[in-house]
Parts: sequence; C-alpha cells; structure tokens
Amino acid sequence: MTEVLSLRHLRKSFGALKVTDDVTLEVRAGEIHALIGPNGAGKSTLIAQICGELPSDAGTVHFQDRDITPLSAFKRARLGLGRSFQTTQLCLEFTVLEHVILSPDCMGGGSFNLFANPRNDAGLRDEALHWIGKAGLGGRENRQVANLAHGERRQLELAVALARKPHVLVLDEPMAGMGAEESTRMVTLLQELKGQYPMLLVEHDMDAVFTLADRVSVLVYGRVIFTGTVDQVRQDAEVRSAYLGDD
Repeated sequence: MTEVLSLRHLRKSFGALKVTDDVTLEVRAGEIHALIGPNGAGKSTLIAQICGELPSDAGTVHFQDRDITPLSAFKRARLGLGRSFQTTQLCLEFTVLEHVILSPDCMGGGSFNLFANPRNDAGLRDEALHWIGKAGLGGRENRQVANLAHGERRQLELAVALARKPHVLVLDEPMAGMGAEESTRMVTLLQELKGQYPMLLVEHDMDAVFTLADRVSVLVYGRVIFTGTVDQVRQDAEVRSAYLGDD
C-alpha cells in the first residue's frame, strides 16, 4: 500500500536522555495507524518531530513522497499535515462557526482579505457548516466554546483540522479526559472518517485503539518495539509485558 507519511530513523535527545531512539514507521493510505505506549515513552516528542514543532537530531520525515524534514510546522500544515492536540487549543470566546471559518484563512487560504470579515462570507459559512456537521456538531455552530462540553471541544478541534483539507491527520489522544459516552461518540466519528483520511492515532484508550486501528506501533523508552495488526499486538508477549499487561 502507498505510504503517505513515513518516518525514518528519527532521534531526539535532551542531554543524555534519548527520548526518541531510531523511530521508523509509516502511515499508509486509508489506514488508521495507532501509536501506543506508557507515559514517558516519547509519544509527544515524536508527534512534535513529525509536525515540525521540534527539530530532530537525526532521521527524516517524508510526506507524500516529499522530504519535509527541513520544513517548519506552518509549512508542513500548509502541505496537508493536519493535527489535533492533547490539550485543546481553542479560543473560549469564539463560536464553533467562527473557529472553523477562520481556520482555512489562518492557513493562508485564497479567501483571506485583510479588509473583509470572513464571518460574513456566505461561501465560507456554508463550507464551515459542512465540516461542523461532519465532526458531529451540527446545530451547535453558534455556541461559544466556553459553553461546550469537553467532548464537543475535541470534536471542534477535529472540525478545524478537517476544514484545512488535510491529506493525513495526526491525532494526539483525541479521547483524553472524555467520559465513556463522549469516547464512544468520538470513536464513532473516527470510524466514519476512516478510509477518507489516513490517520496516525496516539491514544491511551485501548478499547478505542483496538476498535479503530488497522495497525499498531508500540513505543517504549523511545523505541518502536513492535508494529503489527491489532491481533498481532494483543498476542505479542513483549508488548503484553511492556504495556498491555498479561490479562
């Protein structure tokens, strides 16, 4: 299958501490590739390296057959590398609609005009409503973020990412802090998007991972110790010992 995102021998150290150590993995077209591992395994650092927020000491990141290793986070996003954050990055006073309308303009979209208010652009509004509906927030477009439940804020982050028309999504613990009902809603949403957007899913909720993932990579002490299907990961003795437990 075609690789849309490829990491080759990525390394990052802080002093003597190796945080990511020779990490190699790829995300294929149409798949959800989950990245799991215990706290402190290096997952957040790896995402920062992928998205251009943290320079690597060694290794390369290829996106759609292009070496994007030298590019800034902004330029990687402009190429279609979309992401969500472990902690929401939203403006509490803005509405759902305002967040999604403004998102493409912040990326340097062609509709940007210093002298026009994008909120009044009917075309942008219609497109934003499309992504809001796709993220499961239809009917809540005029609600301020301050008045959204935690799970709804995570859905809004996804709508913002989708509005930028990404070619791949890097999702950093989209179920973090959610209750059971909210997690179920997010899993259903990601299932609906599966096949439309390749995803690298970093998640601690193993029920969600086993429901969604086509393949799973296990990161322990900065190294990928195993990559395989859900069934293969479940059956691997080293993975059970390092992360899943023996039950």
